[in-house]
Amino acid sequence: MKKVEFVRLKSELYGYGFGKGAKYGFEGVEEIIRERIESGWNYCGYVPLETRGTGDIETMSLIFQKEE
Repeated sequence: MKKVEFVRLKSELYGYGFGKGAKYGFEGVEEIIRERIESGWNYCGYVPLETRGTGDIETMSLIFQKEE
């Protein structure tokens, strides 16, 4: 039987740049993925849950799967 878990992340403002203006990022996303993989989970991808009017992802859900 496979177990599936989702980890929801919201982008955070970290600076300003040219073009679109504000810069947003997902703080700690690589650490979350690394920790889950080291704990026996498989990273399956992500699903964008909310986007801004510019098309940028505001909130996403990381998908992990593990054999029980």
